[in-house]
Formats: sequence, C-alpha cells, structure tokens
Amino acid sequence: MSSRLLGTAAVAFALSVALALSLVLTLPVFAHSGDEASGISVEPNLVTAGGTVVLAGQGLEPNSERQINLVGPDVIVPFDAVTTDGEGMFSVTLTIPAHLPAETYTFQAIGDETLTTDCTITAAEGQAVKEPTNEAAAVVAPRDRSGVETAVLLLSVAITVILGLLLVWRAERFGRAAQP
Repeated sequence: MSSRLLGTAAVAFALSVALALSLVLTLPVFAHSGDEASGISVEPNLVTAGGTVVLAGQGLEPNSERQINLVGPDVIVPFDAVTTDGEGMFSVTLTIPAHLPAETYTFQAIGDETLTTDCTITAAEGQAVKEPTNEAAAVVAPRDRSGVETAVLLLSVAITVILGLLLVWRAERFGRAAQP
C-alpha cells in the first residue's frame, strides 16, 4: 500500500472518529423532550429587599439539580440548589437579603444550561438606594448554544487538531527523508 494512500486513509479515519465523537457528546442536548418551553419565572418580579419571591421552573430535565443564584452588578447571592420533579418542574420560595440596594437583579437556574429571569428589588427602608450606573453593561446575558452549534464547534476543533497533527507528521517525515 502506498504511503499516500495510507495517509489518506488515516485522515479519513481520524475525521470519522472526530465526527462520531462530536455526535456522541451532543446526544444529551438532543435527549431533552422539549415538549414545552423551558424557562424560569419569578413572582412577584418587583420586591422589597428582605421580602420573599417564588421562583418556578418548567420544561426542564426531570429529576435534575439546579443551582439557584441571584446576580447583580456587584454581587452574586447563592441559594440552595433545587431538584426538578419527574415532570421537569420546580418551585421554591426565596428570601431576598435585606441589605441589597435597589437594582434589577437576575435569577439564574444553572444545570445543563443556564436559565435566567429578571427581578427588580427596591431598597428596604433605611437602606441606600443605588443610582443606575452603566445599563448597557448590566444587560449582558450568557449565550445559549444549540446542539447543532455545539456540534459544529466541536467538529471544527477536531478538524483543526487533526490537520495540525497531519502537518507535524508530514514535516517529521520529510525531515527524516532529507537527512543523509
């Protein structure tokens, strides 16, 4: 078998393995039933610091754990993790810390993906009212990638690695051939 044919077969095999690996890694993304839109909501979405809210999630992976955080421009308040029920739903009552200044905060439910919803908190009586700073910076939200995007990114990385290894292999092979 010629070395050129052997090299082509090796590249084809490596690409096949990379494609199979990228598909296997994205299967959990496609496994979610998706019958209803996944998301979280907070009620009420306007609350005074020290008050309570109900955070609810739906359309999530059944029996999965979610870390709950309240995120502001200068603070992250972690709450206890929640576990979804068999239908992919949860509901939890949370007490907003009384020391938080007035601001729009974001609740996060972090699991396989990060789901967010906003909540406006007003300062408790006697607490400082914070003036809004840079509103454009406060609106930054994490980007959720679809399974197809993830697969394309993984495939691109795999092809880049394979081509890099192929170039190194060829350089070493020609380097050995040039030596007397």
